[in-house]
Amino acid sequence: MLLWADRALAINPRDSASITRRADSLYLLGRYAEAVATWERDPLQQSKPILHRLRLGMSLMMAGDVVKAITLLNQAWQMAESINAEISASVGFALGEAMLKVGNPHGFRYWLMRNDAPRLSFSYRPIDIPLWDGESDLCGKRVLITHELGFGDNFLLGACVTDWVDAGASVMFTSNPESHALMQTSLPRCEVISARNPTRLYAALPDELQPHVNRFAPHLHATLLHLPLLKAKEERFSGQWFQPYIQAPPQKDLIAKDWASQLRSQHPGKSLVGLFWDCAQRHWPEKGAIVRCWAKRRSLPLNLVDSIVQYLPVADRVHFVNLHHPAVATLAGDPADNVSSYLPGILNFGDTAACIAQLDAVVAVDSGVANLAAMMGVPTCVLTHSSGDWRWGVEGNASPWIKNSTVFRQTNEGDWTSVVQGVRLWLAHDIG
Repeated sequence: MLLWADRALAINPRDSASITRRADSLYLLGRYAEAVATWERDPLQQSKPILHRLRLGMSLMMAGDVVKAITLLNQAWQMAESINAEISASVGFALGEAMLKVGNPHGFRYWLMRNDAPRLSFSYRPIDIPLWDGESDLCGKRVLITHELGFGDNFLLGACVTDWVDAGASVMFTSNPESHALMQTSLPRCEVISARNPTRLYAALPDELQPHVNRFAPHLHATLLHLPLLKAKEERFSGQWFQPYIQAPPQKDLIAKDWASQLRSQHPGKSLVGLFWDCAQRHWPEKGAIVRCWAKRRSLPLNLVDSIVQYLPVADRVHFVNLHHPAVATLAGDPADNVSSYLPGILNFGDTAACIAQLDAVVAVDSGVANLAAMMGVPTCVLTHSSGDWRWGVEGNASPWIKNSTVFRQTNEGDWTSVVQGVRLWLAHDIG
C-alpha cells in the first residue's frame, strides 16, 4: 500500500486519500515519525479538525511525543464530545491511552471508552442489567464483571477485582476457558465463570452463561475496563497499582514442583528463567494487517533469542524454559541451545502459571505471558519495541504501574540491539 500511495502522491502531492493510505501504511510498519510528517501534509486538516487531531495525536503518541499527543487528543475530545458518539469513543480511548503511558490514572476514565468504539473492541452488554456508572456505591451490590480484550489485559486488570470486593460488592467474573481455572484459583473471593470471548460490540451473554447469571441475579454489570475506575476515584495514588495476585491451580502446582526439581538437578547451580519471544498472531492471516503487524513488531527474532541464551556469561549461570504453547512453539521455532520445554505440557494458562511459579525469573516480549508473570510476583524482564503498551511506560527501565518488572525498550524502531544488551546484563548480574 505504501508503494502505491507514494506513486499516487508523485502525481498529485495533495491527494488526501493517498496521504491517508501513506500514513496508515507507515503506522502499521511502526514508522511513526514519518506518519506524523505525512498527516501534517493532509489538506483536509482544516475541514476535518477532529479526525485530523485524532490521527496526528495517535501517531505522535506512538512516536514518543506523548505530551504533544495529549494536547491534540484533548482538543479533539473537546470538539467531539457532543457531536459523534463513535468518533468520541475513539478519541476518548486514544486520549486515555496517552495519559496512561505517562502514568496518569485519570486516563482510565477515558480508556474505558474503548468499550464503545466499534473497530477497537468486542464486549458483552446484557440489556437487562444496569451498567455501573463509575460513581455509585458498590456496598451490598452483586456485580457481574465480563471479560474482553487479550489475555494480558485480563491478567493485569483482574488485580483490581480485590478493590471491588473490599468495597463490599459480591462479584461474578467471567473468564476465557483457557484461563478459567487459573482465575478461579487466583480470585477466591468471587465466583469465576467460564465464557467464550465476545465476538462483537455489545454482544448478548452466551446461552451457556445465562443460567449462572440468572442464579447470581446481579444488581449491576461492569466490563473489564471498569475495574481500575474504583481506585482511580481516590484523590491520592500511592504505590504500584497492579499488585501480584495470580496463583497456579494447586494440582498443577504439585506437578510443576516435581518437574522443576528434576530440571534443577540436571542443571545444578543454574537459575531457571522462562522465555517467551514470539506473538502467535503474526502467523495468522485471518487476523488482518493491524493485528499481524503489531504482533510481528512485538516479537523477538529467533536469532536474537539465540544471542541471549548462548551468551556465555548468561549460559554459565542460567538455563531457560520455553513458555510457548506447543502449537505456537512450532511456529516460533527452536532456540539453538540451553532451552528446555515444560515437560508436563502447556495446555492452558494454568499450566503456564504452574511452570512460572517454579522459575527464578521470566524474560518475555510484551504479551499475555509477560503480564501473567508480573501478576504472579515473579521478577519479569519485558522486551518492548519503541512504542510498547501503556502499562510498561515510555522511559527508563521501570513501569509506573507494575512493581516487579524491568523494561528494556527499543530506542530505534525495529532495532533490538540495545534491548538484547540490556537483557544480557540483567540476566548476568541480577538473576541467581
